[in-house]
Formats: sequence, structure tokens, C-alpha cells
Amino acid sequence: MSVSAFPVSRERASVMIVADAIARLPNDEAAELWLETATHLLSVAIERGDDTNQARTEVVRFFDAVQRMRTTVSSK
Repeated sequence: MSVSAFPVSRERASVMIVADAIARLPNDEAAELWLETATHLLSVAIERGDDTNQARTEVVRFFDAVQRMRTTVSSK
């Protein structure tokens, strides 16, 4: 039997933290933070048993959630 972790893209607190941090940084620092975050999320997903493609998909979903959060926050 395999156990899947709750998808990180659905962890609202994590999405909000990253979206807020990225919004506050200059573009080059925001890009660096995103790269570090994506690398970390990819390694965590692989460690928990996702294959590489599943792990990459989860990182993309997290990025999409961060972008949606940033759009929502900035439109208020």
C-alpha cells in the first residue's frame, strides 16, 4: 500500500507564504526564491515516492496556485 501526502498545491498556508514572499521581492530575488522553492518541492515529492513526472506536475500545480493567490491578493 502506498500513502500519498496531501498535495502541496492545496496547502493554502504554504501557497500564501510563498505568494506573499515573492510579491515583496524584486524580480531577480523573487525568481531566485521561486527556483529554490521549486527545487525543494521537487526533492520532497520524489522522497515521498512520486516519480519524476508526478513530482514535476506537483511543482507546476504549486506554482499555478501561487500565481492564482498573487492575482487574487493584488486585485483586492
